[in-house]
Amino acid sequence: MPILKPKLEVPLSSPNLPVPIMFRSAVAPAEGIYPLHQHAWGEFVYSFSGVMEVKVADHHYLAPPQYGVWLPPKLQHVGLNRYEAHHCSLYVGPQLCSSLPATPCAVTVSPLVRALLEHLRQQPPG
Repeated sequence: MPILKPKLEVPLSSPNLPVPIMFRSAVAPAEGIYPLHQHAWGEFVYSFSGVMEVKVADHHYLAPPQYGVWLPPKLQHVGLNRYEAHHCSLYVGPQLCSSLPATPCAVTVSPLVRALLEHLRQQPPG
């Protein structure tokens, strides 16, 4: 199982993001795993293709293209996929998370949100 490292410009140990909301897109190979980690910011995980899995304590969330997974700040989690998946993370600075759910949850992704994420994915990095 390949161990994957988030390709971020900010270390996971950093208390803040360089901007309030940050987008990252990646292709994870089959059987890829992001080992147990946490960060000070919230994360919305979405999969354009394939299924991303997120394990939190004794809960197991699935993110196929019609759902996303919200992870509040400072939550230990593992990301994995059984087959290749093109996914993204929308990182949300802790200062913006107070009105978002305080516990992890699966979220239905509307066609508008899907289109916005796809638009972000098409943009050059930065």
